[in-house]
Amino acid sequence: CFVLHPFHGFTQNFGCSQKWLNCVCVDSLGNLIIPDKLTQRFGNLLKANGLRHIRFHDLRHSCATLLVHSGTPINNVSEWVGHSDVTTTMKFYAHLDGSSKQFSADKMKEALKIPEPGRIPSWQ
Repeated sequence: CFVLHPFHGFTQNFGCSQKWLNCVCVDSLGNLIIPDKLTQRFGNLLKANGLRHIRFHDLRHSCATLLVHSGTPINNVSEWVGHSDVTTTMKFYAHLDGSSKQFSADKMKEALKIPEPGRIPSWQ
């Protein structure tokens, strides 16, 4: 069981309560952290480190965005952020995947035999 400690990051805790075994946001005793308390501590952490205020939930979007930009397959991103269906992930994050658009454009260029810039044949 991994514990997200509000100030010390992830630690491994083998004594987690079985009830919350699959949860990330638990305290050092394995008890579920109350969402309001987590939000408050996150805000305090940002303030103490001179960072601008963001919602705790915004970390989920940042995580998904970074995964998509790094080339992680969208179905893996979907699973990681906990979407029940990959179409939800596609709706929010597929537009970020510029590499797939470039891949498609390159395939179209090959199929249409479009010459490289500067190598356009003269029609005279």
